[in-house]
Order: sequence, then C-alpha cells, then structure tokens
Amino acid sequence: MSAHQFNLDDWEKGGIKKGFWSSYGKNWGKVIAGNAVLLLSNIVSFVIALCVVMLLFPMIFPYFLPDSLKEFVIENEMLDAAAATEDVINNIYFTLCMLFSMAMSGMLLIVNGPFYSAVSYFFRNVLTGDDSFKTDIKTGLKDNWKKSLGAMFLSIVVTCVLIFNIGYYANGMEGMVSMAAKSFFSCILAFWCCMQLFVYPLIACVELSFKEVYRNAAIMTVKNFPIAILVFLLQLILFVAIPFVLMFSFGQIGYAITMILYLLFSYGFIGFISMYLTWKAVLKVIRRQEEL
Repeated sequence: MSAHQFNLDDWEKGGIKKGFWSSYGKNWGKVIAGNAVLLLSNIVSFVIALCVVMLLFPMIFPYFLPDSLKEFVIENEMLDAAAATEDVINNIYFTLCMLFSMAMSGMLLIVNGPFYSAVSYFFRNVLTGDDSFKTDIKTGLKDNWKKSLGAMFLSIVVTCVLIFNIGYYANGMEGMVSMAAKSFFSCILAFWCCMQLFVYPLIACVELSFKEVYRNAAIMTVKNFPIAILVFLLQLILFVAIPFVLMFSFGQIGYAITMILYLLFSYGFIGFISMYLTWKAVLKVIRRQEEL
C-alpha cells in the first residue's frame, strides 16, 4: 500500500457501524478544513473548467453565448427588451459560466488531482481516528502527486471528448441516430462522474497501478451503482440546482449564501462522501478475502 496497509480493526474503530452521518457530524470541523484546501487548490482548475464551459457548452446549449442568450431571455419573457441590456445579459452569462465551472469541479471532472488525493488521504485518516491535518496533506501530496496528476489530465481530456461528442450529436445531426448517440455519451459522462468518486481515494489509499485504479473504480461504481447514482444526483443538486435557484431568485443574498456553501461545505462534503464510499467498498473486499 502507498501509505498504510488496510487494517480492518482500524476501520471499525473509526466508527463505520455508526454510519456516514455520525462520522460526518463527529468530524465536521475537519471536513471544513479539507473543504478549504480543495477550494484554494482548485483555483487553476476553476479557470480550466471555465474555459471548457465557454468553449464547449455552446455546442450543447446554442443559447450559451451572450447574443443568443439575449434572444432566449427576451423570447421566453424572462426580461423585456428594455431591461435586457448588454450589461445585464453579460452578467447573466458570466454567472452561468461561473456556476457551471464550479459544478464541473464539484462533479470531480476537473479538479486539482494531487491536492484532491491528499485531502482524500486526510479524510481516510479522519475516518480511522488517526489524522493529523498538516502531516496528512503533506504525506498525501508527496506519495501520490504523480499518479493523481495523471488522473487529473486524463479526466480533463475524457470530459472534453464526451462533452464535444454530446454537442456534436445534439446539433450536428438529426434523427434517431443523433438522439441515441447523444443519450449514449450523456450516460457515459454520468458514469464517468460516478467513477471519479472512487479514483482519488483509491490513489490515496491503495497501492495500485494507474490502470488498476480505473479498473477498480469502474468495478466499484458498478457494484455500488445505486449509491453512486444517488451521490451523482446530490452533486447536481448541490452544485447546479441550489446555486442556480439562489443566484437567480434571491439576488445578492443568494450569491452570498452560495459563496458560503462553497467556502464551508460543498466540496469537503462531497470529498468526505467519496472517501467514505470507497472505504466501504474496500471493506467488502477485505472481508471477502478474510472469509476465503
């Protein structure tokens, strides 16, 4: 193993029998600390995600451009022509770009891989009751930065290819073939999002080759598919639905609440869930091996 051998006694000591919410409630302050690391370390990732959103999202959503957005807003009577000034439309456009770029990081598609694996390592030790914030982050970075950097670049490439294909078949072709292809690549993108829940925790806690990380992440996603899909839907709610409603329904107060969620909760919460799910999946493997 890259850091600690899996130890069933340590994991049970960490409170797995009490469930996720008990573990989160007991360690919420440490999860906030992890959230701060993820938020600060992902600044460059947010910029990359913003570029992806601005370049590729118009392929899927034709109105995802300032001029087209203005037409969409007026046609759907969201604003009247007089109110839909250039400044207002640009503000809506850049708010949407920011929202979706943060969402791509929240969906674990474009993140700072080395720091995400380091935070996963810290959360692993939080769950086993043997954590030290500075030491764990430092150790996680030192031991796993190469593999997690590779995972980060792979995720960016795969994500861009899938979004491009969805956009191509959504607007470049018509008919049943187009609909089937668009649906297929959308499902692959959703599955890829679910796989990311397991990738960085596996890198942080298990000594596997790069290929084995993704093979095991895919297997764990399939075997834990109902829970993985629930977490995927939770990510959509937490990073798309809630910020969208807050920003566009409650004005400046909504912006403030959204920023507080980003600063104190959203990224750390998903990271903690990611580590928790991976440990439960690994625990099943350990117990099956012990029974043989």
